[in-house]
Amino acid sequence: MHVGARVLARNTLLNLIGRVVPLLVGVVAMPYVIRHLGPDRFGLLSLAWMVVGYFAIFNLGIGPATTKFVAEFLGRGETEKLPQLVWTAVISQTCLGLCAGVLLALASPLIVSRLLRIPPDLHPQARLIFLIMAAALPVDFSIGSLTGVLAASQRFDLLNAIGIPASALTYLLPAGALALGFGLPPIVLFLVLARVAGAAVLALLCLRLYPQLRRPRFDRRLVRPLLGFGGWMTVCGSLGSFVAYSDRFLIGALISVAAVGFYTPPSMISSKLSIVSGSLTATLFPAFSASAARGDHGWIRDTLVRSLKFLLLIVGPVTLLLIFFARPVLTLWVGAKFADEGGLALQILAIGVLINSLNYVPYTLLQATGHPDLAAKLLATQVPVYVLGAWLLMKYFGLPGAALAWSLRMLLEFFLYTAGACWVTRTSPRILTAKDLRRSAAALTALAALLAVLWVSTHALITDAAFALLLGGGFLLAAWRYALNAEEKWQIKLWLRLAR
Repeated sequence: MHVGARVLARNTLLNLIGRVVPLLVGVVAMPYVIRHLGPDRFGLLSLAWMVVGYFAIFNLGIGPATTKFVAEFLGRGETEKLPQLVWTAVISQTCLGLCAGVLLALASPLIVSRLLRIPPDLHPQARLIFLIMAAALPVDFSIGSLTGVLAASQRFDLLNAIGIPASALTYLLPAGALALGFGLPPIVLFLVLARVAGAAVLALLCLRLYPQLRRPRFDRRLVRPLLGFGGWMTVCGSLGSFVAYSDRFLIGALISVAAVGFYTPPSMISSKLSIVSGSLTATLFPAFSASAARGDHGWIRDTLVRSLKFLLLIVGPVTLLLIFFARPVLTLWVGAKFADEGGLALQILAIGVLINSLNYVPYTLLQATGHPDLAAKLLATQVPVYVLGAWLLMKYFGLPGAALAWSLRMLLEFFLYTAGACWVTRTSPRILTAKDLRRSAAALTALAALLAVLWVSTHALITDAAFALLLGGGFLLAAWRYALNAEEKWQIKLWLRLAR
């Protein structure tokens, strides 16, 4: 399966739309949810999803393994093997979800009363929330394999047709339930039911796309290769989940659950900057897998460098503008109190998210080319350093310390993953200092310097916004003139035509 420039552009654009539309819905709905839930209950909801994220370790990476193996079967034209593979993956994940759900249900009293600083009056609601989430884990796990079938088939149009309304409901259901007078446990129940409906639609689409899947088959011989690849993916996922949510967990343990509520909006805003890189790498994962199977390392190297440059030019200026307008954005979205508590944290997190956006590409390359073990080992080396550093920085600097620890970890990841990607593709690290990449970094640095001058020279929000947009336009013109080659300009024009 070869993904050309047109397919890559189309699927990246579809994935980007699938992430932007729910984001816009969340921007409108989330302030209402935060105001009506309050910091404590909103923090409880965030911590509950964090705990469920930790239990994703029991998924054992079968979802990504399904994507990889289905893509390889389709590339070789072996569609007759799909029923055994897909049904083996789905049944295995459902059973693993049952085990994870039972463990979460049994552990919920300890989590509520001992591990998290949840106010005593919220303990009954917290225990009920964890039980509801535990019951949904079997369905939640099976979604990974169903999604993998469509992703491996490059049917991101179908995935986003389901994903856009499902993600929008994540924000709309809480807002609607609060407007009708429902409490926090019913809100979680509605969200779970929406996930079940989404899984049913995914299953129907897979059956329609591949009618041979209508005859369920389980082949236990396929369990071993699925777990062989997925095992290291599990290590990556579990370590990633632990590190991704540990900042909120440490905030809840060292400061308060209300501080988690203040930290969540800046974290949510900054994390949305990675939607571009996520949209791109979702398409690159099966494409890298197929190219590695063909031994086409030249295409992989070129795509690696080009992807890094595009992300630097697209995410970079947005990050700088978010840093510049961090406090006004938080004030307008969730109120002055959240801006006072989380404004500096948002500025620091934005820097880390820019680096993390670049991390997506080499990290995806390592996994797609059959080296999830290397990605997991590189991630494991960071965990003790990060946890200790985060604990110290939070202890002395509070929420800004949490943001700083996370951003420093992103910088370390970038160097480790990029070095690993260069080793796997037999690429000299000098390729990352190519002229176009240097020019892109220089243009971004110049924009940062000009925004810094604007920061100390003006204070009127409207004036700042006008000058910042003008500087951003100048950056885009400079990037177009000096950082992009003729082929890359053609691909951007192609994206614009597809968008129209």
